Order: sequence, then structure tokens, then C-alpha cells
Amino acid sequence: MSSTTVTIILVFSGLMIAASFLIGILAQRRAKTQQAYFGGTSMFGPVAIGLSSMAGIASAFAVVGVPGIIYTTGHPMTFWMLSGAAFAMAYLILGKRVRAMAEIAPISSLGDISDIRFNNNRLIKALMSLVIVLGCVGYLAAQITAGSAMFAHLLGWSDLATGLLIFGILTVYTAISGEVGGIMTQAFQGFIMVLASIVMIIAFFMITGGFGNVLEAVSSVPEISANGVTKTLGPDFLNAWGALPGGTSLAWMLIPILGALGQPQILTRMYALKDPRELPKTAMVTAITHTIVGFVAVAAAYGALYLVATGQIAPLASGDAAFYAFSDYAGVLVQLLGYAAVLAAAMSSASMFLTSSSTLLSRDLPAALGIEIPQNKQINVSRIFMIILGIASIVISIRSSEMVAILGTFGWGTLVSATFPVFVIGLLWERANEKGVLAGIAVSFVLNLLALTPIQLPGGLPAYFNTIAISIAVTIFVSLLTPKQELSPKMKKVIEL
Repeated sequence: MSSTTVTIILVFSGLMIAASFLIGILAQRRAKTQQAYFGGTSMFGPVAIGLSSMAGIASAFAVVGVPGIIYTTGHPMTFWMLSGAAFAMAYLILGKRVRAMAEIAPISSLGDISDIRFNNNRLIKALMSLVIVLGCVGYLAAQITAGSAMFAHLLGWSDLATGLLIFGILTVYTAISGEVGGIMTQAFQGFIMVLASIVMIIAFFMITGGFGNVLEAVSSVPEISANGVTKTLGPDFLNAWGALPGGTSLAWMLIPILGALGQPQILTRMYALKDPRELPKTAMVTAITHTIVGFVAVAAAYGALYLVATGQIAPLASGDAAFYAFSDYAGVLVQLLGYAAVLAAAMSSASMFLTSSSTLLSRDLPAALGIEIPQNKQINVSRIFMIILGIASIVISIRSSEMVAILGTFGWGTLVSATFPVFVIGLLWERANEKGVLAGIAVSFVLNLLALTPIQLPGGLPAYFNTIAISIAVTIFVSLLTPKQELSPKMKKVIEL
């Protein structure tokens, strides 16, 4: 890559960071109340919420991680792009209920919803907060890893330098403006991601001639080697399971599609919507924009595989380089927008998880533990936690040798195991009670901690897959075996929506 191209990319990326910073600072004017700072409650329209949700969900996991998985293991993760429809499904299934919670009580966080649904049960709130924070840190680390890899690819910068520069700036403006600034900057960054995706998809078809040519090229070359790196291809690489065991490939397919329903990026945006009647529009914006970004992840992966199979580029030492390799080959315009898309994806998700996790640690967890922080001090305490979490995530990303996708799916799966018992089952099923949800979230907490140790559950599936299944089953069974919880008339109306 020429020095001129690098300079152009850096200037454009710098302008995007500066624009995000300016939006975040200006948003401070709207973050005057606790509901605004912590939740952005009832403040935004469908386009802003849809783009923000998409950007928070897609993240660097989609732009860098998914192409890396497809390049490394083959066909199965291609189905991930179908999760665009899962976001519309999430709004149809849960949207009315979550948004209605903001009508029956003041809502600033997921912990507030838990309090209303489960009679202020402190243990549920505390365990839920801890598990979600664990998932948020994993997801944050994935974003920082992707951003650091981008600048290492361009300039050879260290992970520490990139993390402190870019994500330090992000932490500052997010701490100042809270969730209001988070939603506004994420909407802007989501727009950048969609624009870049459209350009890259056009480039993919111009370079390859379409998926037929890609499949023919990849299936006809059993193996290719260069620069000490060997890449195995061939027809088996494109079968239903690719290079992975069937159970693992199935988990890769199902978790992104089913897991969208339980992601904080979706749940928190539902009550940030100003007009409940705009839920269908919000679902459509989220689904369409995510499908576009999802498709570019697939196109970049198969574009890189096509270039390797046809000998136009050397085999890649890391799957995470697939997106960059295709962007570099496609020309300056694609590089410019592609690299900006990676940065936008990483920043949007990072800011979202910073606000969510700091709210849980500064507001929900202390309340669950009986620690009273005066309301006029909660925002400042939250800002301190954002800085601590930002630094911790940078350190974890530097010390982790995992691919972006592995860090991302750990975070994704952990979040689903925490939110499904409390919010999905709790808001869809009237029979769910405090004891059942407490048992489910307690199991989730223990199993997520075990996943960080060498202990492995049998079956060969990713640990988070087992954790999700077990926590849901325990929630349902214990709820059925224990007395039914009496709900307030308003809460019953919410569940009946």
C-alpha cells in the first residue's frame, strides 16, 4: 500500500473520529436527566434507533470477525447474514413489551425492568449485572482488537498505542454524554458502515463476477501455499459444516440468529424509541441495514478466498486479515470506506457496551447490594466506571491471542445467557417467577465463570451454547415447580401485549 493511500485513509478515519467526538460533545446538552444519560429513554426516532441498534449488533465482529471465520473454517458462518431478519423478529416479539415498561414506570436501564418485573429482587439484579458486564468486557475487547489490527496493518502501530488513542477518545466523549451521545454517534457510525458496505458489495461482483465464479475457483484448488503459509481449500471447504465439526458449525449458525433477541444493543434501544407506534419502522430499518452489512461480511470473505484460490494474493496468515486483504486489492475507494467501516463498527459497539456496563456497575449493582449512591452523584460515578472499563478492555484485548470472532462470540453468548431468563422469558411468559429466574441467572453466572477456566463441559459445543441452554431450561423448570408469582395489573397488561 502506498504512503499516499495510507495518508488518505488516516485522514478520513481521523475526520470520522473527530465527527463522532463532536456529536458526542454536542449531545451532552440533551443528557440533563438520569433517564436521558443512562437510557436515552423515549428520545429518538426509528432511523436513529435502527442505525444505532444495527451498528451495536454488527460491530467489528461482523466486519472483521465473520469474514475471518468464513475464510478460516468455510461455509457455515455464511448463514450469519440471515440474522438481519432476527432483529425484526426481536422487535415483533419483545418490542412492544420493553417499550411499554417505559410507560408504566421510569426506565433508565435494564436493571429497572428487572426490578419492576421481579419485585425488586436484589439477587436477580446483582447476578444479571455481573454476567452482562462480563459479556460486555469480552465484546469491548473484540472491538479494540479489531481497531488495533487495522492500524497495525496500516502503520505497524502497537495495540496499546491504538487502544489508548482511539478508544481513549471514545471513552471521553461517551463518558461526557452517556447513552444520548452513544445513540447519536452510533447512528452516524452505522450510516458509514452501510455506505461502505454498498460500495464493497459492488466491488465484489466487479472483481469476482459473482458467487458462481468464487465457488468454482475455491472448490477446484485443494491447497495453495506461499510465504510459508498453506491454505486448504477444495469442495469440502464449502459443504454444510466446512472445516469444523457439525455441532460447532451449527452453534455458529444458530447463536447469532437466535441470540439477537437477548442482546442489550436491542433491548436498551427499544425503550429509547420516542413513539411506540414507530416500532415496525424501527424493526425494518434495523433489519435492512444489518442485512446490507451482513452481506458485505460474506462478500469480503469470499472475495478474499477467490483472490487466494486464483493466485492473485498469497494465503493469509490470519483469518482476521480477510476483510483488509480484499479491501486492499479492490482499490483506494474501497480501502477508504472499508477501513472507515471497521473503525465505525468498533467504535459504535464499544461506546454502547461502555454505557451499558458502566450503568450496571454504577447504578444497578450498587442498588442490588443495598449501596445507596445519591442520584446527583450517579452520573459521575458512571463516568469513572467507563474509564476503568475502557482501560481494562484495552488490557484484555492486548493480552488475548484470540481472533476477533472468538472474543465477540464469547461476549455475545455470555450476554444471551444473562438476558434470556430475565427479559425474554420474563416478559413473554407470565408463569416465570422470581425463583425460576433467580435459579436460571445463578446457573448462568456459575457456568460463565467456569468457561474462563480449563474445565470443559462434554459435547464439543462452545461453552456459551451449553450455558444458554441450561440457564433457560433451569428458569422454566424451577418456575413450573414453584408457586406462581402475582403480578400487578399494569405488568399483566405488558405481558399480554
